[in-house]
Amino acid sequence: MNENVSIYNNEYKCMDDIDTGYINEFDKRVCDFLQRFHVRNYIIPAFISEEILRKSGYFKNSQHQLCEIAVAEPSRYHEVIQEETISKENARMSKMYLTPAVCLHVYPMFQNKKIDENICISTLGKAFRYECGEHDGIQHLWEYHVRECIFIGNKEYVIDSLKQVEDWIYQYAKSIYSDIEIKSASDSFYESSRSKILQKIQLVNNLKQELVMKIDGREIALGSFNFHGTHFSKTYNFDDNGNIVTGCFGFGLERWLYLFKNIKEKK
Repeated sequence: MNENVSIYNNEYKCMDDIDTGYINEFDKRVCDFLQRFHVRNYIIPAFISEEILRKSGYFKNSQHQLCEIAVAEPSRYHEVIQEETISKENARMSKMYLTPAVCLHVYPMFQNKKIDENICISTLGKAFRYECGEHDGIQHLWEYHVRECIFIGNKEYVIDSLKQVEDWIYQYAKSIYSDIEIKSASDSFYESSRSKILQKIQLVNNLKQELVMKIDGREIALGSFNFHGTHFSKTYNFDDNGNIVTGCFGFGLERWLYLFKNIKEKK
């Protein structure tokens, strides 16, 4: 059986061996490149605590992305059985959320620790972003896979490492598809005056770059490169008086799959 049997919808993708092959080949290419940074590989859960999200500023700036997990109320299991659904009447909120950004788990792991070396950490994880329910199955999925890498260390190391990855992935993407560029960007925070200020700071200081492809009449970000400064290192008290900063990049694998499949179909 050689036909594609993947299931796509606007919220998530269930991928067969053909699509998984595209993703695995690309991910291996990225992981091989990261070996130059003496990368450490971490396993990150799909759940994240409310406390971490609060410390990271998500309730103030990115509440449109958050998904709290509802569970069936034990005293009302009989209703769940009869109705064959968990509804707001028979559910309770768990105070646990689906992870909106894989890197958020890493910073608390270094809380109150002395960082005496530059560190590169990578993980392949799932991220979940509700995006106000505006899912189109390409640019915005509710659940997607991301290869994420976090750099922790002095400012020169973090900025230089992000630039190395940015240059490498740009050259690779450009070699397989011509309409690719690096653009300054900002996070699509929810509408608020505080968020507007954060967006301007990101744009003015080039704190966020995106690898963007133009395809089928639209722009799709294949990856982002983010310099955090001491935002997370101060929050979790490992900044060493401002000497330790962080940065990260993430590649959305379903978006890369969209690119690879389009290339194949147009050959």
